[in-house]
Amino acid sequence: MKVTYRRDGALHVYFIDVVVEHRCGHRKAYAVKATAKAALRDDTAGKLRLICEQDTTGLADDYRLVTFEGLDPAAVENASLIARCGAEQDRDAWEAVRAILPGLPGTVTAASLGEASGYGVRGMRAAFALIPAGLLRNPPGERLHMETPLTNGSSLLSANHAA
Repeated sequence: MKVTYRRDGALHVYFIDVVVEHRCGHRKAYAVKATAKAALRDDTAGKLRLICEQDTTGLADDYRLVTFEGLDPAAVENASLIARCGAEQDRDAWEAVRAILPGLPGTVTAASLGEASGYGVRGMRAAFALIPAGLLRNPPGERLHMETPLTNGSSLLSANHAA
């Protein structure tokens, strides 16, 4: 997203990499750099401070700088997939997958959930969208795909631990 700001009387343009709007309505804008050294070299933090101070458009409530250092590439890819699947708002598929989870084993795949729900690819995408709700958990460090083993939190909740 393109933003303008003034520094030393001159107008500058900066491109914000990501804007996230939380459910509560709070918006965060992120500048993403490869390394902290690269961010220092072009004074990204200084630019973000000026943009934040001069934001008259209400683009964001908060401005942040992140680097790829320390980010797990699989986690970034997974977050992107989960966000895309959640943005579809396919409530019928979500409810179908939610309904069948308690009767399934402790480990499932998105492909098996799509088949068991009767929603096919929509059910697979619903499975990924339900991860943030805690109904399913993906293994850390592994990229999500249709055969990734997912922990079925619903089957663990419904298990009889007294037996």
